Amino acid sequence: MKNITLWLEKIESFLINNGGSELYYLLKAMCETNKINFLELISDASKGLGETVSEDIAYVLDQDLDDPKKFEGAIFIFGDSEGFPMPIELFISLMQKVSEVHIQTHPNEKDSIEFYMNKLRERYSK
Repeated sequence: MKNITLWLEKIESFLINNGGSELYYLLKAMCETNKINFLELISDASKGLGETVSEDIAYVLDQDLDDPKKFEGAIFIFGDSEGFPMPIELFISLMQKVSEVHIQTHPNEKDSIEFYMNKLRERYSK
């Protein structure tokens, strides 16, 4: 487990101190359950798809909504609680920082992560 979460430990305080605590806890649950990995998460995010990372932890992006035009930002869900939408600009900037730290501990995923991060930025720059 230590190797899996080393990158997350490096970014924990940054996320919590910069409006990304919900993202941090989602990533932590992702690492603990091993249901998906970060590469899969960012790939789906670049397509506008959120993820369910454990039985009661998920986040939603525009393609998860019945009406994507009503998308206001990334919505994190913990159990029965749905948070306020995180502005997409904040979500993207936090994901950029997470990606940079993840690449430091997983350099073999650099090209793929950068590709999906670029697609994510392009998707929401419209």
